[in-house]
Amino acid sequence: MNLKKTVIIACASTAMISGAIALSMWLTKEREMEMEVSNPKQNDLSQEQTKVYVEGENIPLYYDDEEILLLPVRNVAQGLGGTVSWEQESKDVTISYKGKKLVFEAGTTEAEMHGYKITMPEEPQTINGCLYIEASVLSDFFTTDVLWDSAKRQISLKSKGGSTPIVASDLYLGKNEKKEYSLEIPVIMGLNDTSYEKGLNKEIRAEIQALADEFMSKEGEGVFQLKFEKGFISSDFVSICWKGSRGNEPFFQTLNIDLREQKRISISDVLTEEGVKELKAHGDLTENSLFYITPRKELAIFDTTQEESIAVLYPADGALLGNQWKPKYQALFPGVL
Repeated sequence: MNLKKTVIIACASTAMISGAIALSMWLTKEREMEMEVSNPKQNDLSQEQTKVYVEGENIPLYYDDEEILLLPVRNVAQGLGGTVSWEQESKDVTISYKGKKLVFEAGTTEAEMHGYKITMPEEPQTINGCLYIEASVLSDFFTTDVLWDSAKRQISLKSKGGSTPIVASDLYLGKNEKKEYSLEIPVIMGLNDTSYEKGLNKEIRAEIQALADEFMSKEGEGVFQLKFEKGFISSDFVSICWKGSRGNEPFFQTLNIDLREQKRISISDVLTEEGVKELKAHGDLTENSLFYITPRKELAIFDTTQEESIAVLYPADGALLGNQWKPKYQALFPGVL
């Protein structure tokens, strides 16, 4: 990352830890740093507490032009109840938390989380003697939500609690003289059944690899790119949507998993027969349609045959679908987050 980019500097004053860590942010006219954050004391974070940062030098950095948020590793990790160690020979940095580990190295996006290989969106880097990491990595590892309030210049890290799965990302890369691919692979962690978790990740990786192999085996030139978006994630359900392009054609894929029954589901599994008929009558559900559940618990449907596939969104508790969820899914989707 080029440090000449526009930077919004965070000046932290108070933090809610376990319930939330709030770091007030401000920007000087000259875009120069004023660092006033210190390491909080270690405490038992099993219940919501408030921490006050009064002096110090480690502050969050926000790259406005690319909307990239970097967090100071030691400050945030220790504030959320983790520990940080550094191996001098290997240069590995290890964050430990509740028996789990995040292992990475400055200058590379390759990392290991909970024993799985992942790819971070940005390389960790040392700035003014402090190691920084992209916010979503710590958000995934500690199972928190990272919220950026542009009006208040404020960051909040709010603990999700419970047993919400982690969905991190890895990259599957390859190329030859005529073709290349870059495919994001979701890595699902934190399930109650570790055997099912490992099998599920192996299955997803094999499917992405099969897509890459199929693309590379065909004649011609081109690039295959695929990124995924996290949809609704809970202890009982995971929904993911991939969007990208294969050669000159758009490419879409979805994944919806009932974690209680440990199986992939179709739209007819979650909706009543009448609900499916209503969607078909509206013309938004066809044999070529894919669906996923958005983070706001909306049913998103799109047609993969369209050149520019725009999802049609239905609120889970709206007029059309409010009473059309099958009984076992009514507790998951009604209402808006």
